[in-house]
Amino acid sequence: MNTKAMNTKAASILLMIFELLAVILVVFTSVSIAQAYGKSETVKKINTAEDIRMMIDTLVGVPGNALVKYPVDVSTFSFILREGSLAAYTKGDAEQLWIVRKFSLPEGYAAEGVLSGEKELCLEKKGKKILLRNCPASLLPPLP
Repeated sequence: MNTKAMNTKAASILLMIFELLAVILVVFTSVSIAQAYGKSETVKKINTAEDIRMMIDTLVGVPGNALVKYPVDVSTFSFILREGSLAAYTKGDAEQLWIVRKFSLPEGYAAEGVLSGEKELCLEKKGKKILLRNCPASLLPPLP
């Protein structure tokens, strides 16, 4: 038997085992990262900011005045509504970690409001102004 051929065959088998282990490691790491990201506060901030942005777009199209309550507890987040953008963040986050969603308002409309650590969030349309604020206790029942 030729030892050179056996060494080549053994090296080939070892290389195949090493490649298989590397692929398994990459797949495991990717799945772990995806699970962690899917459960993170970042995803919750993104979804909440996107929901509120869509609520603002809807309020602009509603005739007259309106008050809308966001149906989820938002006490872990803070929000800043400015002309054309909404920022959602957790206290202590660096500004680079803030989730910002931009939107366009028709001419003559304005948007403003700051909310931090409140359980309930309401968007109120008064004329051509959209306000982000805590929900008035007299108008809406508490969250379950």
